Amino acid sequence: MIGSLCSRGKLGLAMKVMDQLVKDNCRPTVITYTILIEATIVDGGIDEAMKLLDEMLSRGLKPDMYTYNAVIRGMCREGMLDRAFQFVRSLDSKGCPPNVISYNILLRALLNRGKWEEGEKLVTNMCSRGCEPNVVTYSILISTLCRDGKVEDAVNVLKIMKKKGLTPDAYSYDPLVSAFCKEGRLDLAIEFLDYMISDGCLPDIVNYNTILAALCKSGKADQALQIFENLGEVGCPPNVSSYNTMFSALWNCGDRVRALGMVSEMVGKGIKPDEITYNSLISCLCRDGMVDEAIGLLVDMETGGFQPTVISYNILLLGLCKTRRVVDAIQVLTEMVEKGCRPNETTYILLIEGIGFAGWRAEAMELANSFLV
Repeated sequence: MIGSLCSRGKLGLAMKVMDQLVKDNCRPTVITYTILIEATIVDGGIDEAMKLLDEMLSRGLKPDMYTYNAVIRGMCREGMLDRAFQFVRSLDSKGCPPNVISYNILLRALLNRGKWEEGEKLVTNMCSRGCEPNVVTYSILISTLCRDGKVEDAVNVLKIMKKKGLTPDAYSYDPLVSAFCKEGRLDLAIEFLDYMISDGCLPDIVNYNTILAALCKSGKADQALQIFENLGEVGCPPNVSSYNTMFSALWNCGDRVRALGMVSEMVGKGIKPDEITYNSLISCLCRDGMVDEAIGLLVDMETGGFQPTVISYNILLLGLCKTRRVVDAIQVLTEMVEKGCRPNETTYILLIEGIGFAGWRAEAMELANSFLV
């Protein structure tokens, strides 16, 4: 019951149940206390969690490493690194020396704050104590190195990891694939995707979508399409993000028929369009001067259960202003406000420029002045 209450965010009620158990002479277990400690930490109360830990010890219960690691994680989450290290150093005297999970929590916290020197010392200390780094340790290093733009160093860490007899997992490869895509080194991204498969770690749709987006951004829509069309065969069917990427790429290449075919195929497979789908369609139609069709899509968007956002309206307003349909643009602005969508600075800039471009300089000045007020 206590676990269920904590998972639903009802910590106060869980604590009352705990108090009642004690009153009824029911002895709480290590697991019960650990659940409460974790929930208290999530609620932002590391000091309260420490009180629970003391209470647990006073009842003659010996916390296990799961309990202690929950406390370490909580301290790191709240930025109390010095306190976390002090707590870890005290574990030996408690007869419960830190394990690889403890060190991984500390390592992640250090590297997230850019403390590489301290991180290296931690790994050295960890090894000297006979606690060998595991796949998670190396994955943390790889991920952080990629984040900091040190991709070659991350590749070297992967090689060291393999030499140690450890098999990289998705968390090891994901940052490398993403980093290579970000740097435009797409051949290497695809090569590492193949390494991933050869290591028995099947890429997920997020990996493939990252590569699809990078290929399309580099103007390699045909290569992206080949990968896209094979997704089903590799056991990773495309999702709405995959279709959105391919739609935009094909439309930008001037292949409207295949682009719209992507949307039809997606809907035919029961994949519901999302806000990005609609905004991409509206943007492409407006860019090609098909503004009336874009207005119709805004209506379809609402019918599909999506409330157009300020981005949706701004895309449409840009299309209307570019075609000098100022009256329609003002009408869209009115509808936007009536539907509870608040215009932003971009909205007003688009309208002011559009109205001025259409020769309505006095009206543009009036709108600009009202915006400044």
